[in-house]
Amino acid sequence: MRSPDHTRIDLVVDVGNSRVKLALFRQRQVLRSTRMDRPDADALRNFLEDARPVCIAVASVGEPAASIRPLLEVHGPVLELTGSSSAPMPVAYATPATLGVDRLANAAALHDRFPGRPALAIDLGTCITYDLVLPGTGFVGGAISPGPRMRGQAMHRYSARLPLVVEPGSPPLVGDDTLACLASGIHHGVRFELAGMIAELTRQHTDLAVVLTGGAAPAYAAALKSGIFADPLLTLRGLHALLAHHRHLAHPRRTGGDPGRGGPGEP
Repeated sequence: MRSPDHTRIDLVVDVGNSRVKLALFRQRQVLRSTRMDRPDADALRNFLEDARPVCIAVASVGEPAASIRPLLEVHGPVLELTGSSSAPMPVAYATPATLGVDRLANAAALHDRFPGRPALAIDLGTCITYDLVLPGTGFVGGAISPGPRMRGQAMHRYSARLPLVVEPGSPPLVGDDTLACLASGIHHGVRFELAGMIAELTRQHTDLAVVLTGGAAPAYAAALKSGIFADPLLTLRGLHALLAHHRHLAHPRRTGGDPGRGGPGEP
């Protein structure tokens, strides 16, 4: 028997470059979420507890999602999402085949959260991605630059004597030793980049909503001091929005339909 809408539970799995994020959703509500290095059968079972997902959406910007698909299929029908998956908003991106699914998900989350308003998602991960959604036009694109950790690794790798800064923290603007100088360059370089991108895009698109996500998002949202807020679960929310859209495509008159039963874009 299919679950009624109010008890429907979906599992969303985001396979990143270094960590795997999971979240259980009931409709649009996040019941719980976690991060792990690499899910195995026991870890997944412990996270699910007694939940029985109606559908499992999996997306990957790291290793192919197919590598963990058998692990997920034990618990329910699996829908694999990619950067070229159908989305609930128009997508004006010129090369969807090269679009990361995390960027499409962030755009879908913005579309769902800020209908009729220009919005920018900034994802502070291995790379910093900027993704812009405009009313009527949808997802138009953005920018990509090195993330904080990548900057530290690059300076260490491509120089003879500079040490590695793993986590720059929130250092003073002027460092008094080499490590402090590197940390300042990383942290404040990212901070000034974010502030500049946000300021320029706000000039171009008034009433721009800005959401930061990724592991470093809370620290940089606080550092910017401009009313910008952080949502560490933005990408997972966006993946769930993509799943809901695929569910609607399969059953346009019955949005609570089972995405495991076939239809456009369904598993």
